[in-house]
Amino acid sequence: MKILVISDIHANFRALQAVLDFHSDADEIWCLGDIVEFGPCPSECVDLVRQNCHHVVKGNHDVSYASAESSSVDNIWAREREPTDLAWLLNLPLSLTVTCDGFSNYLVHATPQDSLRGILWPNDEPAKFADALQIAATDRVFCGHTHMAFICEKDGRCLTNTGTVGQPRDGDYRAQCVVILRKDTRLFLTR
Repeated sequence: MKILVISDIHANFRALQAVLDFHSDADEIWCLGDIVEFGPCPSECVDLVRQNCHHVVKGNHDVSYASAESSSVDNIWAREREPTDLAWLLNLPLSLTVTCDGFSNYLVHATPQDSLRGILWPNDEPAKFADALQIAATDRVFCGHTHMAFICEKDGRCLTNTGTVGQPRDGDYRAQCVVILRKDTRLFLTR
């Protein structure tokens, strides 16, 4: 069995569709937020996530897009925001704990410490990762927000940043995501 974990789509419909097509054999899809803003297809991305993802949490851009303070209304493609999309985005949880095959998984957009704006970088001090794992109190933590993919393992527990589907910032412009293969419990960063 296969679980696909995605984050930071940023209204890039083509990238999202390509990832979903490539991983069409996924049994479950988890989305860590920032579905909208920046790209030209917010409503299409919301629809695709709503139709395909089993577990979804909101990101900071989902909140700003769905609220009056959104800077994205300056973008021509975001001026006519769908009320049903806005309500759906605002009603998403900040975090979720999902148990799967005996592993507890904490899903959050940014960090367990600050679900919308916290930052974890691949080269952060080990204590920062340990703190995130302790706060989540789960076997695995999945986050996004920084658009920088990494996997950090500590004492049999794992913290993973999925990277970004729609807006890579590391010089490699292919979409990033994480694949969990249930049969052997391994996690893979993939592009």
